[in-house]
Amino acid sequence: MVPPAEAWAQGQDLVRRNPHGDPMLRRLGRGMRKGIGASAAGQARELARLTAQLGAPVPSCRRIVVTSVRGGAGKSTIAALVAGVIRRHRDDRVIAIDADPGLGSLPLRLDVRGARSLRDLAAARPQSWDETAAFLTRTEEGLWVLPAHSERKLGGDLDDEIFRAGAGRLGRYFSTSVIDCGAGLVSGLQRGVLSGAHAQVFVAPGTTDGAASARAALGWFAQNGHGPLLSRTVIALVAHTPSPGAELERAAEELSAAGLLVVHIPYDRHLAAGIAITPERVGGAARDAATLIAAEAFARSLSGGAT
Repeated sequence: MVPPAEAWAQGQDLVRRNPHGDPMLRRLGRGMRKGIGASAAGQARELARLTAQLGAPVPSCRRIVVTSVRGGAGKSTIAALVAGVIRRHRDDRVIAIDADPGLGSLPLRLDVRGARSLRDLAAARPQSWDETAAFLTRTEEGLWVLPAHSERKLGGDLDDEIFRAGAGRLGRYFSTSVIDCGAGLVSGLQRGVLSGAHAQVFVAPGTTDGAASARAALGWFAQNGHGPLLSRTVIALVAHTPSPGAELERAAEELSAAGLLVVHIPYDRHLAAGIAITPERVGGAARDAATLIAAEAFARSLSGGAT
């Protein structure tokens, strides 16, 4: 039996490594605000609206791509959050696909380890759901996941042909696929994924520099055949410090001026830890932002785009 003092120390170490997204005082304040009449009613109406959007029927598998021009922006974290939100609000199958040709962090964030990968699925060409499911992993919440590589090991280049051969077989079995692209926009793989997207979540750091890179990327979309996708794009501005201040507000204003929906994801201690995401430990503000991003991206995916 572990001595009480040692058990307490182990518990404290776990808290430090896996903190709740919100400090205790913020959680208490949030709980009190939920009980205030008009505010609570407004929150309930907004939640009902978002829930309805996320539960809408689909004509075919909706492909929502998550992109960024740089690594470290929080792209895989947002992809994991968005996929999880959609899964929690639907009764059908939802899948998160890792399309990062490098060692992306989506499997880490979703706490999955698969013996098989996107490349393996493409090579096998399964003909049934049971055969296909053997190449997938599943989170405790029921989100299906297809890693780009087996056991976090590089298995050769991932290109558009392999992606289409593997991910293209999933549409008949899933209502929604959330695709975590590698950083950048110009490779053949990224262009191929974008050409098949129904909606996009573009992730950028919540800084002046992040806003500048996002504006440049939006220009690239318009000039390279992806202009229509901009109307189905949600921009996620991620704060990487507890107090981003006026810089984040300026970044949001600059991007909102282009007529796009910009959602601020506040700094969250749990997400910043870089570990597997435990949904109940994500802070309230970050959780609300992720729900809004997921609902708006999903709604946009129904308005047009690839067939």
